[in-house]
Amino acid sequence: MKRFLPVLALAVVVCAFFLFRADLFPTFWHHCLIVSVPLAKADALIVPGGEPLARPLEAARLYRDGVAPRVFVTGVGDAVKIRKVLIGAGVPASAIMMETKATTTYTNATLLKPLLEGAKVHSAVIVTSPFHTRRVLATFRKVMPKITFGVTDASIEWWKRPEGQGDVNRFALIEFLKTAEYWFLYGVSPILRSETGN
Repeated sequence: MKRFLPVLALAVVVCAFFLFRADLFPTFWHHCLIVSVPLAKADALIVPGGEPLARPLEAARLYRDGVAPRVFVTGVGDAVKIRKVLIGAGVPASAIMMETKATTTYTNATLLKPLLEGAKVHSAVIVTSPFHTRRVLATFRKVMPKITFGVTDASIEWWKRPEGQGDVNRFALIEFLKTAEYWFLYGVSPILRSETGN
C-alpha cells in the first residue's frame, strides 16, 4: 500500500499530460525518463533486446572506442539480430556473450546476473533506447547492487523525424506505465541515487 499511492499518482499525471497537454508531452518525458550515466571505462557493455539496430550500433561504437572489451546481449527474439549487427559493425564474435531467454527488463537483469558475476564484471554500460534509460538503470542497480552501472541512449533515425514523433511519444507513455509497474511489483524506484544525493 505504501507504494501504491505514488505509483497511482505517477500514472494519473502521465496520462493527463498525454491526453490534455500533448504539446508538452515530449518535453515532459524527455525530462522525466532520459538519464545519462557515462563511464569512460567499463568491464562490459550490455545491449538489452527490444530494438535491434540503434542499440547494437551504439554499443559497437563504444566497443571500438575502447570503453569495454566485452558485449553482453540479453533478450529473447532479437538477440541473434543484435549479434549480427554487432559483428557487422566490427565487434568480434569472441567478445559477444549471449543470454536468449529474458522477456522483460527485469529478467534481462536477473538472467544476466550470474553471467556478469561469473565473468567478474564490476562495471558495465547499458546501451538502450532514450525512454528506457531510467527504468533499465534502476532495475539493474536493484538486482545487482555490487556492480557499477552506467547507461547511454541510442535512437533510431525515424524517432528523430517529425513523422516519427507520434511513435516515440507512445513508447514513452508505455514506458511511464511500465515504470509505475516496476515500482509497484519489484520495488524498483525510478528515483536514482544520483538524484537523491546518496
